[in-house]
Amino acid sequence: MITYITLQDDTLEKIASGLKIENPIYLREFHNAHCAKHERFYTDLKPGQSLLLPFGNEITELNKKIIENGDSLYYHPPHGKISFQIPLLKGKYKINHQKFLDDEQLTDYQYQIELAYIKLENNHHIFSFQMSDFKKEGIESDTKMSSLAKACIEILYPLHISLNEELEIKDIHLSSPENLIKDYLETLKSYFTDRYSNSYINQMKRVAENKEALLENLKNTLPVHFLTGAFYRATYGDWAESQIYHDFVPWLTNASPIRFEIQNTIQPKENNAVLKITQSGRSSDNRNMDQLYSKSFIFDAKAPSTENAVDCSHIAEYSFNRTDLSLQKVESSFNIFIDDVTEKEIFSMEKQQE
Repeated sequence: MITYITLQDDTLEKIASGLKIENPIYLREFHNAHCAKHERFYTDLKPGQSLLLPFGNEITELNKKIIENGDSLYYHPPHGKISFQIPLLKGKYKINHQKFLDDEQLTDYQYQIELAYIKLENNHHIFSFQMSDFKKEGIESDTKMSSLAKACIEILYPLHISLNEELEIKDIHLSSPENLIKDYLETLKSYFTDRYSNSYINQMKRVAENKEALLENLKNTLPVHFLTGAFYRATYGDWAESQIYHDFVPWLTNASPIRFEIQNTIQPKENNAVLKITQSGRSSDNRNMDQLYSKSFIFDAKAPSTENAVDCSHIAEYSFNRTDLSLQKVESSFNIFIDDVTEKEIFSMEKQQE
């Protein structure tokens, strides 16, 4: 047992987490059981307060008591890995994506994706993937280009995607024959006759005939990233934090995904229904903005950091059903610092109840 003098920002939760104690309430009970009567407390900590803390084997015994009483607030993945049931990804997800320049909102988009589970084949899970219900600021856009984009999506989708047991997308297929899809796309030129529309339709035809490009484009969308990213393959230690890992997150539209150094943290239980895990990352990408937007410039971990290498941060909170570990919601934000300007994006996706 040791004596600790509390600091300005100390809380029972913060101290308990630092000591790896499963429930902060037991920390207060430990103090009250060992201190003089006049030093007992039943409210929040105060700066400069004397606090008796368990040490060594006392922490082990206290955690054993907490777990036996069913009062642990922390989820500990067996063998350091969270076992996600891949078929439970099925469902409809409502998406909201906002972009800001400093404090000024620039865009606010909404749409929906749907994953329908088809089958398990050769240890791969096959889903149908659909996108629909595109809106801007809550209103369905009726501009010519948005109408063309929606028409192309209706022709190309649904797609069939294949996930392995590690939740990685390994293959993609069109749900209709390639030639038929290209013919449907070609007919759009009768309705969208300007040069830009013609170029866009031809681009979609090239996507349809290039499965590798189609797969890469799908991977580089935020909804698919938050459903299949390296987050799900993280390894956890004996407490709430995962080992540090790296992943490429596709925050910037029409640019290469940015490499981040990331760590997950399992949050203490707030209720019996939801398990929350936060993901925090800082850019570890040696490319600058021009290189990120250049499709030919591939990330090289051995290359020296360039002048004005991208400076940005990423944070996300994943909410799972505590019973079956099915994903229910993701709320995330991204900040990139360019000269004296901060560009911010806020993205959320929430599973719709059937």
